[in-house]
Amino acid sequence: MLKLRRAQPHMAFHCCFTHHKGIFAGICLLFVLLSVLLSAAPLSAQEKATEPDFPLDMEQLLVALSDAQRPELDDNRYPRLLEYHHQRWNVLDDSLTSEEVTLSVEQQPQRIIPHAVGLTEVLWAITPHERIISVHETCRNPDYSFLAGQLPDSLPTYGSEDAELVIGFCPDLVLTTYYSSASFKNRLTLSHIPFVEMGFFGDIASIEQQICFLGELVGAEASARQLLTTMQQSVASIRHVVKQRLAGRTLRVLYYDRMGFVAGEHSTFDSLCRILGIENVATQNDIKFFKQVGYETVLKWDPDIIIVPEDSGLDQRLLGQPILATSKAIRNRNIRTIPGVYLMASSQFVVASLNYLGGILYEK
Repeated sequence: MLKLRRAQPHMAFHCCFTHHKGIFAGICLLFVLLSVLLSAAPLSAQEKATEPDFPLDMEQLLVALSDAQRPELDDNRYPRLLEYHHQRWNVLDDSLTSEEVTLSVEQQPQRIIPHAVGLTEVLWAITPHERIISVHETCRNPDYSFLAGQLPDSLPTYGSEDAELVIGFCPDLVLTTYYSSASFKNRLTLSHIPFVEMGFFGDIASIEQQICFLGELVGAEASARQLLTTMQQSVASIRHVVKQRLAGRTLRVLYYDRMGFVAGEHSTFDSLCRILGIENVATQNDIKFFKQVGYETVLKWDPDIIIVPEDSGLDQRLLGQPILATSKAIRNRNIRTIPGVYLMASSQFVVASLNYLGGILYEK
């Protein structure tokens, strides 16, 4: 069904970052009433002080990003010839290679299996759900996927190397990624299972390009356009609110993870910083992609705010580091945490990550 023709690769530098009988009944009723009253009670001062004030209502934003399906043209648009820009990150020398790929699609895919959470999130928003016949097991984990609570129990899952299981579902399209293993893709090839490999992304613009291409690939162009409109309008609104909050001030921010990695140029985090008008300290110091740095370097860079993964314990660890005691972020206790699902967003939900970051920067 799918045929690929690759052009000559060239270098690219501008794209890549979740509860007696009458007496007993009376007690139960009392507990229920207390629970309701407590849940409806206003937040305490301490709770208000730690609750992020997001630029946009997060629940409404997540709903809008989850479903963008619109009626599609019911015409014969296949076979069709598609072109897309494929990028690959070389982790050995921190370089990006790029090539133009031409793809011939003989018929509209009806049995699709995405090999990554991000691809699943895009397809779930723009494609009739019955066309997605299986998803990767991480899609059911709320630490990794925004869809974890939405997927029906009847939808099968598979693991990263379960090529035989994927083949057994008889898909007419598998969507792989640049980091899908060679052995997985080789077994698809040997079984004559058509697949398309999606490239590296590092900013919202490159994610938008992938959404546009996926819409063309599966015949969901109107839905893809609606999703892009939601993203772009939300980004503009978030940026407007954050600009007002900044009021001309400059914030220098550093992302720091469990292993001491920081996120520099070509990372999604850097893209979010640029959109919000804040400075990514790692990029300021010529870091590209991701690099490990020690506490001495963090002290030297002296960011205003340090962002760390939620539930990592890094906030308390950094606050307790004597070597960092004189740094601004530690002195002012400006360590912000963000849930992993927002840190790893690789789909339209990167806009929710932008909203989250724009909120936690201004915690009281």
